[in-house]
Amino acid sequence: MPGRERYRVWSTAPRPYRIVDRYAELPGEMTLVLVPDAPDGQERERAGQAPPASACAAPGRFWVLHTRAGMRIPAADVGGRPLLSDGRSGESSLVELRALRVPCGPGACRIGDRVGLSGPRGNGWDLGPAAGGELLVLGWEPGLALLRPVVERVLADSARYRSLRVWAAGAVWTAAPEGSGGRPAPSGRVVPVVDGPAADGPESPGGLSFDPDAAVALLAGPLRPALATARRLHEQGVAAERIQVAAHELVQCGSGRCGRCLLETPDGPVRVCREGPVLNYGQLAGSSR
Repeated sequence: MPGRERYRVWSTAPRPYRIVDRYAELPGEMTLVLVPDAPDGQERERAGQAPPASACAAPGRFWVLHTRAGMRIPAADVGGRPLLSDGRSGESSLVELRALRVPCGPGACRIGDRVGLSGPRGNGWDLGPAAGGELLVLGWEPGLALLRPVVERVLADSARYRSLRVWAAGAVWTAAPEGSGGRPAPSGRVVPVVDGPAADGPESPGGLSFDPDAAVALLAGPLRPALATARRLHEQGVAAERIQVAAHELVQCGSGRCGRCLLETPDGPVRVCREGPVLNYGQLAGSSR
């Protein structure tokens, strides 16, 4: 996207970590808890000197988990938590990540395994166009983890935005008064599609009001209902470049080389691993997915 901040300051070479906990999320997803891991014969403090995987990361980007068996597992929603160590090394950093696809077999990603973590990669949510305007956040159940970090960032800097309206799997809430300061009342309203590829498919019981000229929308979830809802927003006057859609479900190898993230659009092919995973609706409208 034009003006997109590209946080490419850290190397994408895998950094060593060790799995210390894991728990299931939705079907096909899991969360892993990692701790920096030093190579044999080195002090852990030296491994902890590398910047954590969450450093300088724009919400919505993705990471790649490298296992000793050669698997490359895409992951999102990476965040750090401070962990007090033995008192001699001060603090080290726990890293939580949500793996977007759980590898087959009971022996994959076991507690105690050493793994590599590279990233962040790709393009995340672009909050620049929302400054001074309305931010709409729409998340279906599989996409809520992708939107949590961006909502936290917006709430921490709420004075920058006119309002924040969130639709989260049917629940609706607003983080700022609507129509305050003499602004006109919202003239648009979108009711998200719950399931199915068509814009006239099943609807959520809740919806969001918005001003088409001031709104920026972030959508994350299954790609088909997200695209159908994006189409509704665009039909009501929200510019295509102001509608951002997460396409993390298409991320495969993490580099775009395998071609499985290829998305055919009227303007030509898009490799989600390279040009996404967050894309604007103008890039996705009319896609073959």
